[in-house]
Amino acid sequence: MNLLLQSEKGNKLVLLTAALLHDIKRDEKQHEVASAQSAEQLLQTISEFPSILIPEVCRIITHHEREQLKPDEQLLYDADKMDAFNELAVVRSFMMYAREGLTLEGACRKYLILIDTFYKSLHSKVAKNLINKKYIQTRLFAKKLISYY
Repeated sequence: MNLLLQSEKGNKLVLLTAALLHDIKRDEKQHEVASAQSAEQLLQTISEFPSILIPEVCRIITHHEREQLKPDEQLLYDADKMDAFNELAVVRSFMMYAREGLTLEGACRKYLILIDTFYKSLHSKVAKNLINKKYIQTRLFAKKLISYY
């Protein structure tokens, strides 16, 4: 998020808070709604956090998995999806795919679809430029693993 905020406009406090809290209820159905509700409850207990910004944070969280119409919603979406292009994300994805019973080859193929979808869905040219090298590297890594089969 910090890299995006260097080039894109947005309220840093709002966006970083939304980025921090957007998946706090990740395991729940409609986690974006549940995460926004939990974020609201949590932020209301923090007297130092400007209460006027809480609805904005919650709106952004609610839209991070839905249609993003406003620039700040698009920034959080892009930052969230950019997180899929690192080593930890590869491991996390493969762990999820293992729970689904996929082979390593199946997991690699599914991961390729995931990162292609995420890359194509990024709103900002800045986000695509920031992540392009890692996108290419992770694609090559997954394809290399598939070639072993």
